[in-house]
Amino acid sequence: MTIVRVPKQYLVAEDQDSITIDLPESIVKQLRYDYGKVRQAQGILKDRKAEMLAHLAQVRQEWE
Repeated sequence: MTIVRVPKQYLVAEDQDSITIDLPESIVKQLRYDYGKVRQAQGILKDRKAEMLAHLAQVRQEWE
């Protein structure tokens, strides 16, 4: 889940379950992600998971 901070000036309505905001197109464009790049990055990290875990274990041993 992503947390997004939006100025109060765009708030239209608010209740216990939701808020309604009217955002300009320029803000909406900033919030869009290139999911192809996200998937590619996840694949890179997935391939290096064992290497990262080994490094974390080494760092933990140094601190003990």
